[in-house]
Amino acid sequence: MEEQGQNQQPQKKSMSDVVKEYKEKNINEVPDIDPTQLASTANIPTAASFNPQQYQEVMQQETDQDLVISYEMIKLPSEGLLYEHKIGEVAVEYMTSKDEDLLTTPSLIENGTALDILLKRKIKTNGIVVADLLPGDRNAILLFLRISSYGNDYTVDVPDPRSGVAFETEVDLTKLEYKDFNEKPDELGHFSVNILMRKKLVKFRLISSGEDVTIFKTAKEVQEAYNHEFSEYNTMKLKAHIVSIDENNSRDYINRFVDAMPARDAMTIRKKILEVQPDVGMTYEFMAPDGFKFESNLQIGLDFFFPSN
Repeated sequence: MEEQGQNQQPQKKSMSDVVKEYKEKNINEVPDIDPTQLASTANIPTAASFNPQQYQEVMQQETDQDLVISYEMIKLPSEGLLYEHKIGEVAVEYMTSKDEDLLTTPSLIENGTALDILLKRKIKTNGIVVADLLPGDRNAILLFLRISSYGNDYTVDVPDPRSGVAFETEVDLTKLEYKDFNEKPDELGHFSVNILMRKKLVKFRLISSGEDVTIFKTAKEVQEAYNHEFSEYNTMKLKAHIVSIDENNSRDYINRFVDAMPARDAMTIRKKILEVQPDVGMTYEFMAPDGFKFESNLQIGLDFFFPSN
């Protein structure tokens, strides 16, 4: 029995036993550590989902700066004044090859969610919900991602306003600047405008990009369901903007008021909304082949992220 015992292999200790022994041995030998020098462990996998390859990638990211995705702080055109969180600038990661895979996924292109998913991946500031972003703030982040990924040259086809014939030209995206955000909202985030024909004071809010998408889809569904000849998107959107008419905030009253509102008053409200909307100024001065200059608006679509060269 003694000989058999000598030939037995020693029993291996579990990892938890090894850690416990180490702690007991070094409990009084813990050096002073500067917390600011500690590497982030937010992305290190937990024991329940441990994957050796993932762990290796994370550890390399912690020690090799070439494997860390950089980011920039992007100031928002709204200055954060129209959000409850009041965040006026956000951390936005640079795009990677994985993001290009996202932008070329047919199913995401078809359902129109590619850019929203891209923004969810790239915005790193806590408390920011992509669907809650104002259209102008969304545009500012997309503009940064485009310029930082593919440069400032953007090839577009622009119709000559004199003939309607399109010509190809290049846009320098660095020339696009934020609109002046001079008129600030009240403490509730609302703006005001007087309409002349009905002689009313209308208070309105700015709607988010997510709300805009929902309204567009709803208008399309209503048009198809009732076989209407046209979409009521613009009217539905105007109703969503308005929060009160001469202090009457009844939603039923607002909807009926808008349905009966003279076109001139509706135009006055829409013009005011565009005037106070914080955004990137997307109006650009173009030059036709014969030297004729004119201004037109740029549209940000999925092709915005795929330069022709």
